[in-house]
Amino acid sequence: MSLGEGGSGGALGLSVANKLYMLENAVFSVISPEGCASILWEDAKLAPDAAECLHITAEDMKEFGVAEEIIPEDFVHFGRMCDEMKEKLILDLKGWSKKTGKELSEERYQRFRKLGRWAE
Repeated sequence: MSLGEGGSGGALGLSVANKLYMLENAVFSVISPEGCASILWEDAKLAPDAAECLHITAEDMKEFGVAEEIIPEDFVHFGRMCDEMKEKLILDLKGWSKKTGKELSEERYQRFRKLGRWAE
């Protein structure tokens, strides 16, 4: 399980999980939009355009099957938000604890086999 924001290959490596949660305003990418814009267009000021091209939002990641769940953010009621996340994680952990390591590994393998497929 992984929770939060990834912005590098190392952070993406931490997402090798059976389930990926993302906060609704988090981004997930191997490069920052500024870095991408600097490389492609030699102008970091074009970061908003790069971000749009990269499709790095939580919604994008859910649509692509990279993230399974988007966690709504409510920093005004931070304690309640954390309690809801805790309940969600505990429920998933209880389910995983009933499985063997081999079963968990196979689920993870199948999850990653689906990534990157496309249809014309």
